[in-house]
Amino acid sequence: MKIIDNIANFDCSASAVTIGFFDGVHRGHVALLHKLTKEAHKRSLASVVVTFAIHPREGLHANYVPKLLTTHAERMQLLEKQGVDICVLLKIDHKMFEMSSGSFMHHVLFEKLNTKYLLVGHDHHFGCDRENGYVHYKECGNKYGIEVEQANPFPGNGLNISSSLIRKALEEGNINQASEWLGYRFYIEGTIVQGHKIGRSIGFPTANIAINDVRKLIPHEGVYAVDVELEGEKEILHGMLNIGIRPTFVTVTVAKSIEVNIFDFNQDIYHKKIKVFFLDYLRPEIKFDSPEKLTAQLNDDREAVLKWFEQKL
Repeated sequence: MKIIDNIANFDCSASAVTIGFFDGVHRGHVALLHKLTKEAHKRSLASVVVTFAIHPREGLHANYVPKLLTTHAERMQLLEKQGVDICVLLKIDHKMFEMSSGSFMHHVLFEKLNTKYLLVGHDHHFGCDRENGYVHYKECGNKYGIEVEQANPFPGNGLNISSSLIRKALEEGNINQASEWLGYRFYIEGTIVQGHKIGRSIGFPTANIAINDVRKLIPHEGVYAVDVELEGEKEILHGMLNIGIRPTFVTVTVAKSIEVNIFDFNQDIYHKKIKVFFLDYLRPEIKFDSPEKLTAQLNDDREAVLKWFEQKL
């Protein structure tokens, strides 16, 4: 997939386009992109995704920090897997967001991208006139020789799958539902950093993870069964991960930590890259009366996670 971050460099003779932020590149997005590539191939057009490098609200409001299912790099990787030919990253500025949908279709799709076919999501709106929709886009398309088609919604458990729906599931600890809607296991990526070594003192050494991007959504506090990809290791490792503030040991408000106990593994891995896949949610974070009671619970958690892997593998 060719990534173009300056629309002036777009040089295709004709394109089939869809527009969106595509956070998570979930199953609904995948269905839309599959249709785009199929229709593009049918018409001998280049398949083009028009999106942004950062969340539009972040570009307009410096203090806004989104909670994203995917970082920019992850989103590009997932888009590329769908067989899209070109990804155009639009510049975020007030001028762009003051543009009406008709003006966008004329100046961006028609003049810049040579668009012949536009596929819009079933509930997607673009331009400052967001009250307009598919019917209006069709009318504008007729003016500029752009065939406009609206995709059908992609249902999941009776709901139309959306990035916001998946974020809500993750924030509630509903990992299995989020994974079903995503079409893959939700994951975080980061670097192993020095921690307080509390886990080691009670027999459960943990790797503390500093995530790569503060925009990345962190799931609900608690304990999870996880798979681990660790820099330098060929095999996938199993473990359990905790998200929270370590309330048994910490009595003041602190930032959340992300710590993973990798089973049957005891190596120096500081500063190594790590990727963690969330498999199942075990329990919320709990404050225990003593380190001994926490240790007993962690032993129970380990047994529960090992049993989970036995049943799934």
